[in-house]
Amino acid sequence: MFSRKDIIVLGMMIFALFLGAGNIIFPPMEGYTAGQHWATASLGFILTGVLMPFITLVVVSILGRGEELTRDLPKWAEVTFLVTLYLVIGSTFAMPRITNVAYEMAWVPLNFVADSEHVHMTFAIVFNLVAMLFMLKPNTIISSVGKFMTPALLVLLGAVTITVFISPLSDIVAPSKAYAESSALTTGLVSGYQTMDLLAAIAFGGIVARALHTKNVTEPKKIMKYTIAAGCISLVLLAALYFSLFYLGATSDVVAQNATNGGQIFSRYVNALFGTGGTWIMAGIIFLASLTTLVGVTSACAYYFAKFSNRLPYAFWVMLFTVMTIIISETGLTNLLRVTIPALLLIYPVAIMLVVLQIIRAKLPSVKLTYYATLAVTVCFSLFDSLNNIDLLPTGLKQLLDNLPLYNNGLAWLIPSLSVLVLTMLVGKIVKK
Repeated sequence: MFSRKDIIVLGMMIFALFLGAGNIIFPPMEGYTAGQHWATASLGFILTGVLMPFITLVVVSILGRGEELTRDLPKWAEVTFLVTLYLVIGSTFAMPRITNVAYEMAWVPLNFVADSEHVHMTFAIVFNLVAMLFMLKPNTIISSVGKFMTPALLVLLGAVTITVFISPLSDIVAPSKAYAESSALTTGLVSGYQTMDLLAAIAFGGIVARALHTKNVTEPKKIMKYTIAAGCISLVLLAALYFSLFYLGATSDVVAQNATNGGQIFSRYVNALFGTGGTWIMAGIIFLASLTTLVGVTSACAYYFAKFSNRLPYAFWVMLFTVMTIIISETGLTNLLRVTIPALLLIYPVAIMLVVLQIIRAKLPSVKLTYYATLAVTVCFSLFDSLNNIDLLPTGLKQLLDNLPLYNNGLAWLIPSLSVLVLTMLVGKIVKK
């Protein structure tokens, strides 16, 4: 029997798994640049950073594992997408980013030892080895994260949130950068990609399903019921957190000057509010948030590759990804953030459409036609967005795409993909008749 207490513990675990580096370092910078439009921008951010991941989590938990989303694709396309997905949210991008955030925002401000390459490497090794100990005993993830780490994290975040609204540091300034040129809502939508939470939800859905199975919850209707109930806890907490962090960024002008990322804004803001004590509060928040996400995502990646290889065990992949994370983290936070966005602009829309297609799959007249055509168009236009982000899109093609709605917002794929989706459903019905 799955009790109310079990739902709360599972909800806390889901919240902690999603609350990683990007969830804390991106909203303050977005709030700062959105300025007077911070509330609208935060709504867009919450739609792609909270609501879509929540829907994805429910869909995947019912399916049992994220790989089921790609079951209607050709084998080569399925493997390409899943391998890319797990490498992006794993040891290639997200996990080294988390390690560096923990180092730069939590360890360095404590001033135990002077910052250096040697100290950075030592920290990366110790931090990832601690996470690996949790991963090698996957049954402890739900209990340790849901029962202990998350409540401590909520207490620390709650203290910061309440103080920010009571004593904001400065007045809200005018919007700047993308928010001064485009719609705050659509800019916030694309900014929500940076959390990688929709991608992570594809992996976390399997963790939730396994957690429910340990409680003998195996029927799809009950899985959906309990996942929605537990997921709503995470949804409310994350939405409230993002809203607060956007407001923090919007009222941070006095400390945000020359900041290169939201982590610096958050750090300076907390120090200004709490002084020396703020440094310890921030360190606790970052350590706990980074550790829980590192454990959840890396273990999910290891599960996939262990099943895919069918020879090398889960423990091998955990250790391999831990080593890869340590090595790649030496690249540094700023460099990792620079290469993350183009990768996300390419894979995020594909993940969104896979979830949409799964939800309406039972109503598709021709599953293969709609899947193949819709995803082909999504990949094509997402590639355009990605190339445009790094200024590699040919000039002629760029001039042509300038006339496409939402192109300048990084959403060139949206209307073409939905149009093809509807068109293939109509064609499928005609052919079927």
